[in-house]
Formats: sequence, C-alpha cells, structure tokens
Amino acid sequence: MSGDDRLPWHRAQWQRVTDARGDGRLPHAILLAGVAGLGKTCFARRLAAALACPGPGETGDACDACDACRQTAAGSHPDLLWVSPEEPGKAIKIDAVRRLTARSVLAAQQGGHRVVVIDPADAMNRAAANALLKTLEEPNSQTVLLLVSSQPDRLPATIRSRCQVVAFPVPARREARAWLADRVDEHDVDQLLAISGGAPLRALQAGEQGWLQHDAELVADLETLKRRKGNPLQVVEDWKNRPLTLLFDGFKRCVADMVRLKKVPEFEAIYHPQGRHDLQSLGQGIDLKRLYMLNDELMRLDRDANNNLNPQMMLEYLMNRWLQITRTGGR
Repeated sequence: MSGDDRLPWHRAQWQRVTDARGDGRLPHAILLAGVAGLGKTCFARRLAAALACPGPGETGDACDACDACRQTAAGSHPDLLWVSPEEPGKAIKIDAVRRLTARSVLAAQQGGHRVVVIDPADAMNRAAANALLKTLEEPNSQTVLLLVSSQPDRLPATIRSRCQVVAFPVPARREARAWLADRVDEHDVDQLLAISGGAPLRALQAGEQGWLQHDAELVADLETLKRRKGNPLQVVEDWKNRPLTLLFDGFKRCVADMVRLKKVPEFEAIYHPQGRHDLQSLGQGIDLKRLYMLNDELMRLDRDANNNLNPQMMLEYLMNRWLQITRTGGR
C-alpha cells in the first residue's frame, strides 16, 4: 500500500474500521465524510485494498504480496469497483449506479470482500441516488459500499441513514503544519492552511495552484468595480482567462471573509489573514444583509454547478450582483 495513502490524521478512523472488521462488525455501507482536502479518497483507496485482500496484516492493511493485492495495484481486481463522474464536476448518472448494482450482487472472486467506492457520492443525481438506495436496502453480505463525500448534506437522508458515518475532522494545526513543512515554502504554511480551511491536502493544492495570488487579484478587481474605476465588461473578460473553479471558489472565500469581518472585525478564523485590511476596506459601506444574500447565492450556484451552468453568464451575473450591492452602500 502506498505511503501516500497513510495520512497521520487518519489514525483514529483507520483503527475504528479495522477493529470493526476484526470483530465481525463491518457495516455494509460506510460514508467517509469531511471537508475537502482531508484525504478521504486516499483512505477509501487504502481501505478498499485492505478489504479486497484475503490476508491483511496486523495493522489491517493489505498484505501487498498476494495475487489479489497485485491485481489491486494493477487496477484490474475484479472485486473492486470505483464509480466517479465521467468528467470532473459533472454528475454521476443512473446508468453508472445500475452497472455497479448489477455487479455488487455477485460473489467476491478472490477471497476478500467485493468493494464498491462512489467518489464523490454527493455528485449522484436524484435518479442515481434512488437507484443506489435499492442496493442499500438489500445489501449483499460480501459487498461493502464506500461513499466518499465532502458535502454529505447533499446526499438524501434515506442514504445517509443507511450508512455508518466515519467522520474526518480537520487535524490539529500543529499536525497539519508538520505534514506540510517539507512540502511547501515554510513562509507560506500558515497562509495556505488559512485559505484552505485547515485541510492539509487542500493547502498543498492551494500552493500548487496559486490561490493566494488569485484571491489577491480578485480582491483588487472587486475594489475596482466597487469604486467604478474600471470597465465591468473588461473585468469579466479578464476573469474568463482564469480557471473558473479558482475564480468561483475565491469569490466564495472573499465574501465569506467580508461577512465574518463585518460582524466581528477581530475575527481570527478567516481565509485571508494577510488580507484582513483590504477585505475590511472592501466591505466598508456594504450592507451586511446584502453580503449575506450574495453569500447564499454563491452557495446556490455551487449546488447547481453540475447543471451545466454557462461560465460567461455566471461571471456576468457575479459582476452584476457585485455592482448592485456596492451601489450607494448596497442598500
């Protein structure tokens, strides 16, 4: 098993699952839940390999030496099924769930469990979720379903209630800093942890993708629009040249910080501690209620992201909404 799949803040969760397996109490459906960037997919990969192995070691990990483990490493194990969207950000459709349902009723071929991983489970559309529910209601004793979700509240309650939840909290800051220490510039560790909400893998991603710079540029753009010093259409054109996901997520972070600082100017747990002054300045004169409304709209757009939203229309909408709430104090 790859060392990359053994993250130090997973110890308690791993012990819980391996103890349950050892005691014969392994549930047929497990929901791995926690914010993005905590390595839940790594955990699912590690657990799937261990469950497919007929002779796991003392730690509960796959032995990495048997035929089943060699098949797992090659991605050809017949008892391991992984279901994900056809394209990142798209929905998991009913046909994919029906295919896994048909295979999940078959007996395991290699002496371990048959394991089905759905990642991310919250990407299932309504029809796919309903199809999965039938499998959860009539589980096969040899099959284990692993649902990975950073937004478990988007899953139907009927599915959540039929899964045993393994929660992944954000690790202690000291542990996260230690893990990041030799992976990113030491001067950026605290800023990257802040902008990622404390999730180490997300902090690593933030460093690789330049979130700090992207968000600083966005704050400058929003200040320009607020002061009516730039051409809004030109700003949208500039936004189009940036990765849409980075821009949209940055928008959410900046608005969330403005809401927090508007309520409590000394609020510590913000995404941009180094940009506190700029964000406070940006939020001056804007009605808090309007900021709340914009924050809610961003959350709604995020929930609808799988519905093929037109990027140009979304960027123009965000620009227009910002101009509206910053008009004469946003009132």
